[in-house]
Amino acid sequence: MLRASAGNRYSSRGRNNYNGPGSSRGRGHGGRRGGNDGDGGRNNQQASSWDSRGGGGRARGNPSHPSNDTTAVGGGGGGDDAPPDTEPALRVLSFYEQGSRIAFACYSEDVNEIVFEDAVAHNGADTERIVQGVLLETRPNLILVGNKVVANAPLLECLTTMPLGSEEDNVTNNHNRGQQGTEEGQQAQATAQPESTQTADASQTSSPRGVTIPYQLLKSSAFEPRQCRSVILHKLRVLTLMRQRPTTEDFSHAQNYTASLGGLHGGASAQPSSNFHSLASIINFDSNTLVRALGSLLSYLRNTAFRLEEGFTVTINNIRRCPASDSFLRLEESTLRTLRIFATDHHPLMANNNVKGRSYQKSKEGFSLFTLLDRTKSKAGRERLRQWMKQPLRDVKKIRQRHVGIELFLHPDCHPAVSLLLERLSDVGSMDSILLRMQRCCAQPNDFLVLGRMLDAAYAIIATLGGELRERAYKLDRENDEKGMDIDDGTIQQHAGETGREQQEYPSVTYLDELLRRCHVPVTRNLRERMASVIDEEVTAEAKDHVVVHYGFNEELDRAKETFETLDETLSEVGRQVLAKHQDLISLKVVFLPQVGFLVSIDKRQHAHDETSFPNIPEDFEFVFVQDNDAFFKSDEMNQLDEEIGDLDAFIKDTEALIVSDLEEEVLECESELRSTFSALADLDCILSLAGCAADLNFVKPEIASAEEGIIHIEQGRHPLQELIVNDEFIPNDTMMDNDNRVMIVTGPNFSGKSCYARQVGVIAYLAHVGSYLPCECAKISVMDQIIVNFGDVETCSVPQSTFQRDLTQMAGIMRKSTPNTLVLIDEFGKGESCLFFIFRTAPTSGIAVMTSAIQRLAQSKCKVVCTTHFLEMFSLGLLEDAKGGIKAVTMSIHVPESNEDEAVPLFKLENGVASSSAGLVCARMAGLNRKVVDRASDIITALKEGKQVRPLPESVNANSPFQPNVRSAIRLFLAVDSWANATEEDLDLLQELVDRM
Repeated sequence: MLRASAGNRYSSRGRNNYNGPGSSRGRGHGGRRGGNDGDGGRNNQQASSWDSRGGGGRARGNPSHPSNDTTAVGGGGGGDDAPPDTEPALRVLSFYEQGSRIAFACYSEDVNEIVFEDAVAHNGADTERIVQGVLLETRPNLILVGNKVVANAPLLECLTTMPLGSEEDNVTNNHNRGQQGTEEGQQAQATAQPESTQTADASQTSSPRGVTIPYQLLKSSAFEPRQCRSVILHKLRVLTLMRQRPTTEDFSHAQNYTASLGGLHGGASAQPSSNFHSLASIINFDSNTLVRALGSLLSYLRNTAFRLEEGFTVTINNIRRCPASDSFLRLEESTLRTLRIFATDHHPLMANNNVKGRSYQKSKEGFSLFTLLDRTKSKAGRERLRQWMKQPLRDVKKIRQRHVGIELFLHPDCHPAVSLLLERLSDVGSMDSILLRMQRCCAQPNDFLVLGRMLDAAYAIIATLGGELRERAYKLDRENDEKGMDIDDGTIQQHAGETGREQQEYPSVTYLDELLRRCHVPVTRNLRERMASVIDEEVTAEAKDHVVVHYGFNEELDRAKETFETLDETLSEVGRQVLAKHQDLISLKVVFLPQVGFLVSIDKRQHAHDETSFPNIPEDFEFVFVQDNDAFFKSDEMNQLDEEIGDLDAFIKDTEALIVSDLEEEVLECESELRSTFSALADLDCILSLAGCAADLNFVKPEIASAEEGIIHIEQGRHPLQELIVNDEFIPNDTMMDNDNRVMIVTGPNFSGKSCYARQVGVIAYLAHVGSYLPCECAKISVMDQIIVNFGDVETCSVPQSTFQRDLTQMAGIMRKSTPNTLVLIDEFGKGESCLFFIFRTAPTSGIAVMTSAIQRLAQSKCKVVCTTHFLEMFSLGLLEDAKGGIKAVTMSIHVPESNEDEAVPLFKLENGVASSSAGLVCARMAGLNRKVVDRASDIITALKEGKQVRPLPESVNANSPFQPNVRSAIRLFLAVDSWANATEEDLDLLQELVDRM
């Protein structure tokens, strides 16, 4: 196990495992993969003699049929001597790290696809787990890294060492995935695939953990964000997104596809257009780490495997997410924002950070689920709770173990012990920060004082857990067992043997024993005793600038301190002796100057002298220097003091520094035990925080079911944040979803609480995976693999999409990512698309059409869906049917007034059925819209429903309109006269009068 320091960094204290581009671990593939002369792109000598051919060419042929004839493309020494297809398929992986986020992107030549992953690693153990999972899934034969990774030797070692796994299974999987074509081609591939794998293994170095994977160092420009984003948008073509399924006869890195483009443009490179809309449904462009990892991989492929393609375009069959790190519930940034898991409030002047001399990087946590649950007492507990909420569990056993701890601490008999634990946890600081400073040899005196208090607090907490609390837990388990109560309810799965029976019969005791096992009591106790014997904490706290060693620890140091304390008296006595010996001197002082030693100081004004000589001074006085009115001399007595006493202050500080340095080494030798101990205390702090929330907010213990059951049953569920801010009592609602009722479509008027209900279901399901109690009366929830949302996000001009296009992209991502164990939350899909119908309401718009087909597709995929919508026409037109195909229609009830003078009253209660209308006019009146506008809208709705023409407003009619009486009279008179050239004076006067009236 690698030593992990604070955050997501591997510790490199006293180690330097850098292997440059020319070393055996820095062996690149630039030569044989096609002319990349970058750093690390130098070939080492291979086992096969033909594989050392020169830089431009690589054998290209049909990857599905290794027995086919191949042709060397490009310059170099490929020639006719090279075997047809003996080099292994390219599997190159690009890695990028930024803070706590790490990202991978791996291209597999045998299946022509890219697998990517973007994850959060809070410490070295998380990094190692994720890296090993990705390596076992992708099996790369080349790693692409940057300078920062190469400088971090332990991380580089983890990346370039293949974990011990089933190599034969991997060969079989690659063979099965690449198996296509005729039966003869399949047999040829089955024979050639093990040979190519053995060639790859022969070129790699064995290590105790596994084979060593070569790496290549890329330039920093390869990871530049804008360049990476541009390469992804303009140079990546995914055939599954383009609805093109190439066959083995016409696909070899999309040669025919690019050749057709080259024919149209005379072989010139054509700049492809951006494909943001299709890629955004799979790739999270907001993730800077993922964009850099994928962009650097594409840049490498464009210069190697795809360097002869038209426009250097990388055309692949598919792109997908790596399933290796799916041990936690997957949550995207949009999900965290929608459910308000976290709410970071940045400084208002953060936009001015680019101004020289200004920095507003500080931020605080706003009103969120994290602030609701965070009642931790220690900084480590707060960080651990944040980690828990970023990585909810999918392991049923671990979730139930957290429930056991919460249930134990909620028992009234345990409250006194809980109060003591909370008091001592407030003394627990950040162990990671202290160890990191010690590893960097920059520990402060206060670090040792804090560490001592932390060890004292840890010892008191461990004593409480193993003493009083454990006894009460044992009694509670015995009482529950005697009463025949199923206290566990499957809390801990029964294992074989007596250990499993103990876990089933005494779950609370087992939970405490697991915490105590991680605390390493003997090591921490011995370290605390050692620190107490070395450090004088009271004097160190007063000194503040250095660590003071305890009296009695080092005899030589003690004698030096005693001499130093009486040094003033000693110097005074020596001065009197010198003055008595040389009575010609009027007065003198004995002083000590660092790096000079002990000196006699006399007032030069009392003795005759010139610039450098004092005639009346004793002969054994050796002049040293003059400063102001004092002259300094060396004498025999001063030389004797230099030999016997010397520089005591420097000696004391150097000796104490050596002792403290040795103590630091002893602390670092116990690093793993310290991390384990305080990690257990951080977990305890989180459990106590969740227990406190459950007690104060009336949360109850849920039942966690396996993923196969596919059930979400919530009785009287409440939104934990919404119920805190409503003026009146929060109205709870039930949720009943299973494999028969998978899709819940929520309709209802505006302001009736549909969106709040959808968020409520998501928050409760999320809290169940965190291991918390839930805001409801009872619940049974199956574990899920991810929660995906399609809610209206913040409008921004940085995304080149309209509102409706963004909705479509999110919906496409949902349909590609969802599985039978996924919870999908959709709110008002199609807000940006016009929802008008023709007069007879027989032609639904594209928004309703897409919504209907998407709901049907999600119902077929068997994922759980909560969808709120105003598209009532999906049911009125018969596009969807309630209680068929796994679709269940519910509505939010509301009291709609019969009179316009009354106000609508939302009831916020869920009922079966479909809403009759959206009550938009009621909302308009409640919003204070002008009454004439509302009445006009009502007339238009009535006319559309009855199929009549919408008449114009009376005030909008022109005074000269034919509908006015004076106008009609004038027209009638004008038409009655046959010839106005011969009209009488009476007719002319009458017409003039009518025109004047108009």
